[in-house]
Amino acid sequence: MNPALEAVPSWFWTAAAAVLGAVVGSFLNVCIHRMPRNESLVRPRSHCPGCGTTISWFDNLPVLSWIFLGGKCRGCGMRISPSYAMVETLTALLFVAIWRTFAPAEAFAYAIFACLLIVATFIDFEHFIIPDRITLGSVFAGVVCSGFIPSLQNAERHSAGAFWSLAGAAAGYATLWTVVEIGKKIFGMKRVEFPHPTEVFLTPEGLRFGDESERWEEIFSRESDALRFGAIGIRLGDRSWDQAHVRVNWKEVRVGDEVFPLETLGELMAVTKRLEIPREAMGRGDVKFLAGIGAFLGPQAIFFVIFASSVLGSAFGLLLMLLAKRGWGFKIPYGPYLAAAALLWIFQGANWWAVWARGLGG
Repeated sequence: MNPALEAVPSWFWTAAAAVLGAVVGSFLNVCIHRMPRNESLVRPRSHCPGCGTTISWFDNLPVLSWIFLGGKCRGCGMRISPSYAMVETLTALLFVAIWRTFAPAEAFAYAIFACLLIVATFIDFEHFIIPDRITLGSVFAGVVCSGFIPSLQNAERHSAGAFWSLAGAAAGYATLWTVVEIGKKIFGMKRVEFPHPTEVFLTPEGLRFGDESERWEEIFSRESDALRFGAIGIRLGDRSWDQAHVRVNWKEVRVGDEVFPLETLGELMAVTKRLEIPREAMGRGDVKFLAGIGAFLGPQAIFFVIFASSVLGSAFGLLLMLLAKRGWGFKIPYGPYLAAAALLWIFQGANWWAVWARGLGG
């Protein structure tokens, strides 16, 4: 290292990593808000979603502005979610931890990886999706970083680094895809039984009954998925049926032998005592997300990430059931626990896994 740089105290570099992380975290907030809405990450400039006022630079300082403004917009007083400050703080802490743990080249790669994990986590918590720009982008970034920095894959040659990155992506995708397919065979249908005949409503947007509603993109994960039920009364516009079997997939509604395009359906009301709703143990985005994780961490990390994320997700789900008194059927995102497990692997998981493996081997 340059002697002049060696003379700089370590606390300065730690502070610089924290500031850089907070600034990057501010941009990650833009990604988290705009990516699920398919909005540009560049234009328009940051603005209040309530009053539309462009946010001035002094109101856009990471963490500090949220604290000084009391978590509210200066213009209209609209509440600003504390998740904005959480993302900036988390990114700053991870940048510091990565900087203090790894050599500069590896730290650069893991900082990129941490950003992808953070964006995926907060989008999945809010929308139950992980955009392809994050999952497929993680695969691309992992392969490129591993090619330039082969030590990420414990390799010496650039070609070996890229090879093991691709192997990690393939192993992650194939392993979780197999889990999803097996889960679909065993638990692929959710049956809703009503105590008495109940009205359900089908619209181009989704399914609604009582206080419950689900969007079609939350129900249909593949073209073969279908919602089914027998109805004892159906009304669609000026049409009505006394009794018919109803089948709905991602593009059409079939009432008896008649077919109606889902996107132009209007509102169909049916009376039934039972629904059969397709379900997935996890989304396809999680499968691609593990491929991205494998691209950065290599195939040796895949089983640890699956195991640790399952433990973390189960613990959180049980805690939520106890605190919120919810049943088994509620939905929780899996992506955040994959991300947490990946971070565990980066910092200590590889060592824990090696110790555990040696213990099994006697």
